[in-house]
Amino acid sequence: MGETKYGEYLNLDSINSKAFNELKANIQLINADSKKKVIMIASSGSSDGRSTTTAYLSLSLAKSGKKTILVDCDLKKPNIHNMFDLTNDKGLVNYLSGDVSLEKVVKTTKIKNLSILTSGTVTLNYAELFVSARFNEFITLLKEDYDYIIIDTPPITIGADAEVLSRYTDGCVLVVKSGKTERKSAHKAKEILQKVHANIIGVFLNETD
Repeated sequence: MGETKYGEYLNLDSINSKAFNELKANIQLINADSKKKVIMIASSGSSDGRSTTTAYLSLSLAKSGKKTILVDCDLKKPNIHNMFDLTNDKGLVNYLSGDVSLEKVVKTTKIKNLSILTSGTVTLNYAELFVSARFNEFITLLKEDYDYIIIDTPPITIGADAEVLSRYTDGCVLVVKSGKTERKSAHKAKEILQKVHANIIGVFLNETD
């Protein structure tokens, strides 16, 4: 496994904010039996701060002593590798395609208990990967090794990837941006998640600039 550092613009003081502490508490509450580990972070649009929220939540859980892996499933516009100063030549897509072993693409970080799996090289037929038996096996493997699997997804209103991914998750957090996310879009995203029976465990109000 490779090692990396987190991006310089990720302010670690932010993970101690009241909002993130409450979000972390909600997630730990649903995982009281240590079986509900897979948490999906979703948003209605691409500018709501979803990936930033995903990164901070993963950092927060790791710093609280929970072995955590952040998986970038936003194959349309991946950003986690940029936030953590990572290369993205190989990652999730390459593993699911059978090109490389999981150990070769999961990266450890200088933050104790935190690992990262970037999106990897996106192919034209990537959508099929999320409904494959290999993806289901992948989630099962991660559950055996980690306390939490945090998944960053594409915007809910752009394609069906987030809906498909929700079937593998134990809980979903919907991120809305203060002064940015339209109420109509947020309601539509929530309705889509409810239609696929996603377990919405909270709505996170992102107030960052």
